[in-house]
Amino acid sequence: MRGDLTVVSVGRSWRAWWRTARVQEAVLGYLLIVPAFFFILGLIVYPAGWAIYLSFTDKVVGQPATWVGLQNYLWVLRWPDFGRMMLNTAVLAIVGVALKALVGLTMALALNESFKFRSFIRALLFLPWTVPSFVAGLIWRWLYDDQNGLFNQALLRLGLVDAPISFLGDARWAMPAIITVVVWKGFPFFGIAYLAGLQAIPSEQYEAAQVDGANVFQRFWYVTLPGLKHVILITVMLSLIWTSNTFDLVYLMTNGGPSNATEVFTLLTYHLGIVNGRIGEAATVPIMAMPIFAGLIVILTRYMQEREEG
Repeated sequence: MRGDLTVVSVGRSWRAWWRTARVQEAVLGYLLIVPAFFFILGLIVYPAGWAIYLSFTDKVVGQPATWVGLQNYLWVLRWPDFGRMMLNTAVLAIVGVALKALVGLTMALALNESFKFRSFIRALLFLPWTVPSFVAGLIWRWLYDDQNGLFNQALLRLGLVDAPISFLGDARWAMPAIITVVVWKGFPFFGIAYLAGLQAIPSEQYEAAQVDGANVFQRFWYVTLPGLKHVILITVMLSLIWTSNTFDLVYLMTNGGPSNATEVFTLLTYHLGIVNGRIGEAATVPIMAMPIFAGLIVILTRYMQEREEG
């Protein structure tokens, strides 16, 4: 009898515990994150783990993989143009992001003022962000063409040059040409983000600074930039990650040429894996770049968490 009472008591206690709102909410929360867990496991964790494994093998398309340890990493490091590839990637990312931020800030400052047709101009300036990269690459490749391109035709007719310039075939011009397209494609993202940040700055701060005798440049330096600090950091960090992974524009416009002058790590991965079928070596290149991107993501995540807690 006493044992039966104990079982009944335990059953009632368990039901009472289960009926509490906190427990039910916790169970519901875990059930809701199950799809996201399997999504991350299947589309992020498994492919990343498999790529890490392949980077330690000599996997070639159509042949079984054999464990080779760090040989692929040593091969990539000893590749004659490895330093140039890393430099090209760094130049594309750093210079491209810096110019996108500068042009985007200029766009935001202009659109933050009241003038006629502001909405139309805002939509027009946002247009490059909406153009697919494939279409943008083909358009700009035609613009840069040394025979029928618009730029060369204009320069020749204006008498600024005596012969066509091979923008995409000359190592001196190829990387600046690609950076120009990257900036054109990406500056609207910065402009819209900075414009939203500008509109969040209280007008009282500008009025107080003006009363104190601050000129336009002083108001920009001491009011506008501090107010945009958080937005600038987040957009720059995100764009660094995106721009470093640029593939489509470089592939469509130069395919890494001339003489590897525009070869970036994403393009090297494509050439090794897709063109040559050397999957093991192709997986090594992005794995070597992974710590850099992981560091940027950790810094950005911690900053956003500190901002929310603050």
